[in-house]
Amino acid sequence: MLEIILAIYIRTAEIKIELPTYTFQNTQNFWFDLDENFGTLHLPNDEYRQKKYCFDVVYSTNSAGFRDAERELNTTAKRVIALGDSFTEGIGVEVENRLTNLLEKDKNIPHLNFGLAGNFGPTQYLMMYKTLARNYSHEAVLVGILPSNDFIDDDYEVSLKVGGDRYQPFLKGDYPSYELMYHTDSIHKSKARPIKQSFIHKLLKNFTHSYNMYRYLRVMQRVKAIPEDKLLDASKIPSYFNFTEKQFNRMRYSIEEIKKLAGNRPVMVYSIPIEKEIKAYREHGKNPLAKRLQAVCDSINVEYLDLLPKTDRFTEAEYKALFLSCDGHWSEAGNAFAKKHIESFFSYYKR
Repeated sequence: MLEIILAIYIRTAEIKIELPTYTFQNTQNFWFDLDENFGTLHLPNDEYRQKKYCFDVVYSTNSAGFRDAERELNTTAKRVIALGDSFTEGIGVEVENRLTNLLEKDKNIPHLNFGLAGNFGPTQYLMMYKTLARNYSHEAVLVGILPSNDFIDDDYEVSLKVGGDRYQPFLKGDYPSYELMYHTDSIHKSKARPIKQSFIHKLLKNFTHSYNMYRYLRVMQRVKAIPEDKLLDASKIPSYFNFTEKQFNRMRYSIEEIKKLAGNRPVMVYSIPIEKEIKAYREHGKNPLAKRLQAVCDSINVEYLDLLPKTDRFTEAEYKALFLSCDGHWSEAGNAFAKKHIESFFSYYKR
């Protein structure tokens, strides 16, 4: 009876938790701290089924640990490297319906997807490109910026307040003289390491709503227990419209360094609004981040596309349809929307 009640309640109350898959596909988690340079990565040749009330998707990884096709290190074919977080990785949609696959199919150019969820910000995009992605032969680079969490994912001080128990690189210091810092002095001390899970845990997680709700409530309880002086005030949460100079300079530095590493290859940066930012933009019409990013990109010969004003002509229902209701990531429509504007904007595709 409890299972039936929870199954109905989670969907009607739109609780954003994972649901039981009724299979043993998920023998462990999917996002770990595995790489000594940028932290977050998947196990190679792994599979994970993520099910919520609005989607049911199986994620598969290649031999390098990315949700992508198997890629050769060197080839004479034209290729594009895509850097970013969970929006680039394509959380909540089938692989053929995400941005990079849509571009690859339409342009007939392989798009190597190095996007990762799991607290992945611009410093990690830089370290990913510097230490791994640029080793793959390519002619252009796409960088997706998500202001709603990229500023905070890159903020060393904020991360320290809420634990700092992940192996994640941060830029410490003042622009442009930064020191690379990691919260834990060893990747093996990270809380996000592969561990063997008991049969009981696997059984409960994969077959019951009750256990998943219990784990969700425990997390919510831990968040509520964090002292107020360690929490960010709602008005100070970084976004398109609210960021500090230090936060912006870290993002700026990462973009500049990626361009230096890319050399003469075309680089395009695009910024992604979430649903509440589109609503806020309509209410006050201000967009300070776009002006700042445009100036930085112009100064280093990087193309910049802001997707926020591209939603101007949408009705409320149309812009809401760009996002998954149970998750907040791009829906199939959101990926198609981004693909349309990136494809028509990036000069590399017009050659």
